[in-house]
Amino acid sequence: MKGYITIIMLVLGSLLIALPKNGEDNNPKMIDYATHTAGSLSLDTSNMGYISNLTYPQRNSTLLYKGGQWFSAKRYRRDELGRLLYWLSPNPTASNCIIVTIDDSLWTPNLKIVTDSLSTVGTDGDDDLTEFLPAYNILNQFNPEVPNMQYNALDKVLKSILGLPSPRPFEIPDPLGNYCFSTPLNTPFTTPGFETHSAYFYDYCPFGTPGDRDWGSSSNYSTHYPLGVAVHRESYSWPLQNYDKMFILKNTVYNTSEIDTLYDVAISEFADFDIRPYSQSAEGITDDVSGYVKGVGYEFAYSRDFDGDGGVMDFVMGQKIIVPQQNLNHSAWYWRLGQAPDDHNPHNLSPSGRTSNSKYWLTTGRNPDTSKYTYLRPVQDDIMQWEYPTPNDTRFLNTVYGNIPTATNPNPDGRLHLAPLASLTYYTVYFMGDDLDDLKAKSIALESFINGGFNLGDVSGLTCIPYLYDPGVLLPDIFRIIWQSYSNPDHFEVKYKEFGEPASQWISINLPGSARSFNIVGVDPEAWYEIKIGSVYNPGPNEVYLESETKLVCINNIVDNEDLVQSPALALGNYPNPFNPSTTVEFMLKQAGNAKVTVYNVKGQEVRVLANTSLPAGNHKVLWDGRDNHHTLCASGVYYLRLISGKLSKTRKILLMK
Repeated sequence: MKGYITIIMLVLGSLLIALPKNGEDNNPKMIDYATHTAGSLSLDTSNMGYISNLTYPQRNSTLLYKGGQWFSAKRYRRDELGRLLYWLSPNPTASNCIIVTIDDSLWTPNLKIVTDSLSTVGTDGDDDLTEFLPAYNILNQFNPEVPNMQYNALDKVLKSILGLPSPRPFEIPDPLGNYCFSTPLNTPFTTPGFETHSAYFYDYCPFGTPGDRDWGSSSNYSTHYPLGVAVHRESYSWPLQNYDKMFILKNTVYNTSEIDTLYDVAISEFADFDIRPYSQSAEGITDDVSGYVKGVGYEFAYSRDFDGDGGVMDFVMGQKIIVPQQNLNHSAWYWRLGQAPDDHNPHNLSPSGRTSNSKYWLTTGRNPDTSKYTYLRPVQDDIMQWEYPTPNDTRFLNTVYGNIPTATNPNPDGRLHLAPLASLTYYTVYFMGDDLDDLKAKSIALESFINGGFNLGDVSGLTCIPYLYDPGVLLPDIFRIIWQSYSNPDHFEVKYKEFGEPASQWISINLPGSARSFNIVGVDPEAWYEIKIGSVYNPGPNEVYLESETKLVCINNIVDNEDLVQSPALALGNYPNPFNPSTTVEFMLKQAGNAKVTVYNVKGQEVRVLANTSLPAGNHKVLWDGRDNHHTLCASGVYYLRLISGKLSKTRKILLMK
């Protein structure tokens, strides 16, 4: 069910983004996703503070519905002029909540500074709430300090293979002032990952938008006070044996304030694992259990299918946080659906619950409400692992933090602070094991791998899933295909066939294990083809066959990926293509004017008008949901996009696949 809900929410979200505001169709950028496909697992990363749709395609299995980054800290409160605020009463309550500044006649040197305990989350576990947002997002439409802002289509998740293309260097403040660090540069950068996704998001607006910056339906009743941090996140995956079933997320959090320290920092990761076959919905969501293993080299939370579904779901998914060169406390919490912690009004001095910010309490290892939250990490010194005893729709929060002040020890050693303009780097890891013992061994190996600088060592004896780049066109009837592999197999198999043909029609060509490119000749420029690469190791009874992602391409549909960047008079593209059930149409106008975007079928009949309005120069987007002008679902097949602006036109072939 959650998979279907995710698709629906993405479609609705995209539709909302495409809706005109005040008669103007800006198509502002909001959410962007990229999918890790290099290894045995697949994962969607975003330019907001969450990941989603972790799957195991070889076993037709869903593993993770959504995971979210949390960042918590204490921050001094200031007024609109930047002055510190002080409590007039030493024990403020709702009835005597009086705040003064140093300029107030009531101020005295012994007054206590107002300090807020705040949390910013990528996803909160129950509510549709996100507080980490990209620089260019829909809320900037209402930014009075940036009038007529043009949304940057390059503010997205940048996907790089072996460090190419590279993002711009991340700096706060940005010397260019556009905060679009995901602009691709045609020079490689140093990254430990084979496939690297680069994302940038903020819990304040770098362009100066005042007020709330939380996104989602629950933002209607929440008041978010930002911590003022910027986040640069890179996620890494590998197609290499022993590394192909994990994702490492490097998170660098910047305190953008020039004057305020963030005190008593806690860094956390929320996870809602749903370990089930693709074919299951509700029954596969509610039969998981979570647990925790503590100790040196371990300190990870995990989830597994309670009964293994008859051996189909016989693996365990782990999640851990590694903060290099820091000796921090660990905690983890479990809660049931609908019991997510609350901070909708963190300034409230008379909360209905035990605290106005149960998120901060949880992230710093304290339990504000035992009726809702259960320690997942065992608190007894002699118990090293524990598992929740009954299956449920499980979700947990894994967290690390420094020593927290108490009434008897207001300034303990080992507190974790983030000074003005300083940064903190940590790693979040999602990894798979055959069982809990295997997960323990991999946890220790991960600690060594990350702390040792991501040294892969000698990979010549390891198998590797071949990575196939998007095919190019050498001549009007020739596909040029290029792939990567860390090691040389016995041989490669290039396979291709026309889309829709039975499996018996695959054409297979063997190539030596040292090959990395091949030309497929004599193809029909109008036809769609499926293309993939297989690696064969140890032919015979112990043979290992590993296969790349299948690419679906048509020669007459391959366009220059830099088309939108190089700014011709008109540019038209869409992603994904092929698609199901919807695709995002991107187009660029070099000059302002009327733009009409229309979908036609192969008979030349109009199917859907996606846009017909006056637009400024620049990049624009609109969603096609696969329906015609009468809102009827269209059949699978080839369609044509056509963009007309003034005397210019551009046409692109697209494929709807069901």
